[in-house]
Amino acid sequence: MIPILSAEKITKDYGKEKVLKGITLALYQETFTVILGPSGSGKSTLLNILSGMVKPTTGTVKYEDKIITTLSQTELADWKRNNIGYVFQNYMLLNNLTAEENIKVGISFQMTPLAFDRLTRILEIDGLLDKFPAQLSGGQQQRVAIARAVIKGTPFIFCDEATGALDEENSKKVVELLHSLKNTFGVTILFATHNEQIAHTANRIITMKDGMVTSDIANKNPVSANDMIWR
Repeated sequence: MIPILSAEKITKDYGKEKVLKGITLALYQETFTVILGPSGSGKSTLLNILSGMVKPTTGTVKYEDKIITTLSQTELADWKRNNIGYVFQNYMLLNNLTAEENIKVGISFQMTPLAFDRLTRILEIDGLLDKFPAQLSGGQQQRVAIARAVIKGTPFIFCDEATGALDEENSKKVVELLHSLKNTFGVTILFATHNEQIAHTANRIITMKDGMVTSDIANKNPVSANDMIWR
């Protein structure tokens, strides 16, 4: 199987602090992979490097046949716009736009977006499209943010602690819906979290500590989000 995204000997230093210490991994299409680790383990830094948001100190990241760590800023911006979506912990919605306008803000005429009605129905926000972020709950705002990331039709979605600001019920709903999007639209999802229960729903669990991968296992019996035991 050919990976959609691979990293080779990735390091990241901030001054004398070594945040990543030589990460090598490969990610495959239409999978839900979790990077699991406590705060300070380097998981968010790794996610940002894999998504082209941060340059590594050393090492390379390759997406299909393109080495993204050697791209110019203009080339990298084009690559990110056409290939990835990003879901953050803090929704990053524009307060002066409705839910529908927030979802559609990233679409350009060059893209072939997913069917808007179908996507919003799957995410259970089709009745909220005329509301502004301040009128929505945290869980609803995050589902709008997910729709914004997915609507472009990009094949890869990065999620950085995407349930970190949500309660148990909404966290389960968001994870369940992300799995539905993977199964329905064939997107590949990489989800960084400290939550072991979310990891149990994934196809693969990569565990990090102190800037290194300590385990990388295929999860042969993932549980559904509804069956997660919250702690």
